[in-house]
Amino acid sequence: MPFTDQLQDYNLTTGQLNLLFRLRVIWRDIATWMSTYLEYVFLSSDPNLIQSAKDKLYALPVTYANIFRLYFGDAMADQHMVLMSNYMNLLISLIDATKAGDTDAVNDFKAQIDQNIQERVDLLTSYNPFWEKNMLSTLLINFNNKTIDEINAFASGNYQSNADIFDNLLSYADRMGDFFTEGLLRYFTFSARG
Repeated sequence: MPFTDQLQDYNLTTGQLNLLFRLRVIWRDIATWMSTYLEYVFLSSDPNLIQSAKDKLYALPVTYANIFRLYFGDAMADQHMVLMSNYMNLLISLIDATKAGDTDAVNDFKAQIDQNIQERVDLLTSYNPFWEKNMLSTLLINFNNKTIDEINAFASGNYQSNADIFDNLLSYADRMGDFFTEGLLRYFTFSARG
């Protein structure tokens, strides 16, 4: 983390540190389980394997919401959980439609994902001014575009490119984790002073 050395300057509890680190890796978990689902679907794996990846993806919005619940309350956390659950469902549907070759459905899911991203940006920035709106929007859009690139590479059988994209996506997920974590750190540090 770019600000790891700065953490000692804050008077953080062990619980706060644990939440910060969990928030930092959640986007890496999303990238990993989405890639796993993608591979299972395109390789026509056992339905139980496919379902296990879906279950992991469906659990992540709950984890994310529980972090937010502590700082922003139930209403925000529940709303974000719904939006993130919808995002997971849309990405899963996009992968399924891509495998089926349904271009109209793919385009429809992409449009719905774009709308979902904007709704998440609006929600998150309305609760935490330390998540700058343009930067957050750029991060979420780029993460999504990289995910779509990974889907397309795998669908076209370009497995080396897929591996490179996934590696890049993991690095990008770390950058996103830094952004979210630093914004939350600033938020609860500022709130503690207020």
